[in-house]
Amino acid sequence: MAARASRKSIGLFSLAERQVLGLYDAGMLSPAVLHHVIAAYVGRDVDWNEDAKARSVDDRSLHEVVVLTMMPGRALRNAKKDFLSVIEHWMGEQPSVEAEEPEQDDDLLTQLSGASKKPQTQARKEPARKSAAFNPLVKARPLR
Repeated sequence: MAARASRKSIGLFSLAERQVLGLYDAGMLSPAVLHHVIAAYVGRDVDWNEDAKARSVDDRSLHEVVVLTMMPGRALRNAKKDFLSVIEHWMGEQPSVEAEEPEQDDDLLTQLSGASKKPQTQARKEPARKSAAFNPLVKARPLR
């Protein structure tokens, strides 16, 4: 039974590791996103003391990525210790589900889309502005 639990915790750690590194490599990792990813593992049997095996595109471990995200000015000399202190902090602040009131889906979609809640009359009066779209080739450099 103990072997089964340890295999389960190894699987959960590697899953969390792949999720965080995938978000980091995609440029989508922020402290809030990282907190939500780690919060998904609260209450599960994850061995956070495990050594990180996977590496990011820029050759950083999970420990280094978490420390760089949560403590940007911090030196990476003791990345595993700093990683464990971040995890312990998050595991200690387990919010109650009942205390939070769920947001309306429409409000959430409006926030995510970046749309503002302007009355229809104001929206018609303002001229349409074109915003610069994301272009991945801007400031691109050839591979060496």
